Order: sequence, then C-alpha cells, then structure tokens
Amino acid sequence: MGNRVNVALVGAGYWGQKLLPKFLAAPQALVRVVCDIHAENRAAIQGKFPDLPTAASLEAVLADMHLDAVVIVTPPATHFSLAKAALAAGKHVWVEKPLALQLAEGRELVQLARCKRTVLFVDHTFLYDSAVTMIRAMICSGELSDIYHLFLQRLNLGRIKRDSNVWWNSAPHDLSILRYLVPADVEGVHMDAFPYLQSGIADMTVTTVRLAGGVSAHIYLSWLSPLKVASIVVVGSKGMLHYEGRFGKRALQFFDYTVAEPASVQDNVVPIPNFAAIETIAGGAEEPLALAAEAFVASIRSGVPAPSAGEYSQRVVELLEAGDQSAARRQ
Repeated sequence: MGNRVNVALVGAGYWGQKLLPKFLAAPQALVRVVCDIHAENRAAIQGKFPDLPTAASLEAVLADMHLDAVVIVTPPATHFSLAKAALAAGKHVWVEKPLALQLAEGRELVQLARCKRTVLFVDHTFLYDSAVTMIRAMICSGELSDIYHLFLQRLNLGRIKRDSNVWWNSAPHDLSILRYLVPADVEGVHMDAFPYLQSGIADMTVTTVRLAGGVSAHIYLSWLSPLKVASIVVVGSKGMLHYEGRFGKRALQFFDYTVAEPASVQDNVVPIPNFAAIETIAGGAEEPLALAAEAFVASIRSGVPAPSAGEYSQRVVELLEAGDQSAARRQ
C-alpha cells in the first residue's frame, strides 16, 4: 500500500453509482477499477468516468496484486460469498449492509478477517453522522441520566424490493444505531411482520427489543407510508432527544422535562411541571456517506476498528436473525 489505498468497487448499480463518487473524492483512496457483471452498468460507469477501468470478473480484480481493498455494493444475498472471496485473497473489505443473511456467515467473515489481519467494514452510514455521535456522547456523559426507551422509525413509499424484505433492508440502519447508542446485552426481540404486497416478503415490521438494565426499543419500518420518516427518539429519566435523520434535514433536538413523583400526587393524573425544547442543533455540512468512506480508508491505514467494523456489525445480524425467528413463531 502506497500513499493511497487502492480500491476496487464491485457492483455499479443504483447504490454503487452513488457510492463511487465518495471514494473518488476521498483524499487517501484511489479507485483502480469498477467491477460489475452487467454490461449496462459498466457502460454507465464508462460514460460518466471514461478514464476509469471496468471489469466483468471478480476473479480478475482479486488477482491484482496492487489492490488493497474491495468495496462490495451488490444485493444482500451475495454479500457473504463476495466478501469471503475478497478476504481470502487478503483484501480489506467494505460490504454494504447487512454483513450477511445468516449469523453463522457473519461470524465466519469476522473470523476470516482476523486470520487475514484485514479490515472488514460494513456500511452502517448513520454511525458517521455527527448528530448520532453527539447522541452517544450525551448518553455516555449522563446528560439524559438513566435511559428508558428508544423509538426508531424508517418509513417511505418504496424502494420496494423483491429479493428481501423491509426488515433486512431497513433495520440494519436502526439496529446499528441502537447497538451503537446502547451496547447493553439483548434480552429479547419480538417482531410482527406484515407482507401486504408480496407473499412472504414483509413490507412493514413492528419490533420491540428489550435490553439489559430495563431499556426498551421500538422499531417501526414500512415501505408503504405517505410520509418519509427517518427519526429516533431517546427517552431518559432527565431528558429526551429527537433526531431527524433525513439527508438535507438532519437535526438534533434536546428536551428538558420533569415528572412529579407519582406517589405524592393526589389526583389520577401525574403532572409534568417542566417540558421544554432547550436546544436544537442542525446537522453538519459533511455527508455521512462520504465520512464513512473516509473512515474505511482510515481504519485500513491505522488498524483501528471503525464503529461499523465487522465485529460490531455481527451483533446487528444477530438481531436481524432474532427478529426473523420471532416473526416466524407467529405465522
């Protein structure tokens, strides 16, 4: 590895074409080739970036001795096999979420990365949003005091997939944030899944996660919503936070509140003597996806695991699998 990390991007579809410019702009990265099995995707890349080589074969890419890292931006069902091949070839790997579709496969990738002493990085983009980092700092500093509950929503009309459900497509965002903010042991997962449009493929899920210490989290996901929502509410014993995660509208709002001691109240309603939004912080100008690309390169150069390293992301796959198992028990 020279002054810059030599990167191959594998998968030049919808998300690959959004991610490629971030690596082209990353000062410590050099994109050597874009690989895609579809000729139309390779042609699209050549039309936009005529000086950038393309390839149709992953094997040819991995044979490049000058290549340091592989960025895998392909459908979820291919993540395990492609990441395994790249790690086995001694390459550092970025893989889109989820890390794998089975916990055993995720663990195998983490172990292989350790054996090869390579970086395994999962694109949990929101962990690189400065507002989410700030929430973690406020929780860790005790500014909210005891954490009671988190409510996470990710709603939209589309993009409706046919090869995987809303849980495996959208929940990795929210589960990665949940595990980042509250890394307590998971005591239980309860999920209801609703496949309205396609048999066996849920387009809505409602999930409750119970964490050690009495913390609860509620996650609501939908591909069938008239509203576009990406938000988090954190409820603590002495404060609350609201995070708006939509790109271009990112913001963090802090609320101060107090609740009267219920045992001291004579009436049936417990009063709230104080509730006020005391601070609103606009999201930073940096794009989290660009920061994630830079974090991947920095992790390769430093050897320090990033917040979305494979060893942390396998905990997300554990929750995804637990949700599936919970929903299956009620079918």
